[in-house]
Amino acid sequence: MSDKLTRKQSRAITALMEYPTIDEVAEAIGVNPRTVFRWLDDPKFRSALSCAEGAALDLATRRLLMLGDKAIAGLESVLNDPTQGGAGNKRLAATAILDQLIRLRELRNIEARLTDLEKAVLNVEKD
Repeated sequence: MSDKLTRKQSRAITALMEYPTIDEVAEAIGVNPRTVFRWLDDPKFRSALSCAEGAALDLATRRLLMLGDKAIAGLESVLNDPTQGGAGNKRLAATAILDQLIRLRELRNIEARLTDLEKAVLNVEKD
């Protein structure tokens, strides 16, 4: 396979992020499911898929970060007036957003620490 993906492979990457099964992906782009499985075994295709998934996760992360201020404001409004309509739902939604932001921060910290450890191990092995 060449370095560049075919048009159908590019469509398959998009479809893989939209449909839950390989059969649905294959049907959406007009290929046999075995073709999609074969592409998934190709390192270049998997790399392109991983990049697309990473971009989607980055976008979701940015959207979640943008909701942080709204979540805090929502909690503040519930604290100021716990009897307001929808206070319970507002609190639950705000708590879920803030919990995910905390989890995201923890994962980023772990990733940074792991990267530092990998660098340290590589430096020790070179010596």
